[in-house]
Amino acid sequence: METSAQSKEANHPMRTRWVCAIRRACVLGAFAFTLMALPSGALALTFTTIDVPGALNTQAFGINPAGQIVGDYLDSSFGQHGFLMGEHGTFTTIDVPGARSTAAFGINPAGQIVGSYLDSSSTGHGFVAR
Repeated sequence: METSAQSKEANHPMRTRWVCAIRRACVLGAFAFTLMALPSGALALTFTTIDVPGALNTQAFGINPAGQIVGDYLDSSFGQHGFLMGEHGTFTTIDVPGARSTAAFGINPAGQIVGSYLDSSSTGHGFVAR
């Protein structure tokens, strides 16, 4: 049976963030390993760098058929914000009102954006932006 201390530890926001980061790193590592394991010349990819102007770090997580891209970035104060990059390369910041941090993970063909945010007490929530 799970104790109260174990339950609190399992639901701790910081632990959840680290678990998500580790899972992402494992998935990305497995993807990179898969690409490296392919025979030379079997896969030809073109890479486009995506950097939010002035950001310390930019991560892209989703793209729709119109070429709109969503993700998150760190500003110069280490604040995390979501972003939408339009098909012509224009960036729009996505911040849930009152949130400490926001990240956008996906965008559908209708332009609806899904993501997550931390509120003022560091509790995580999901969102859909229309």
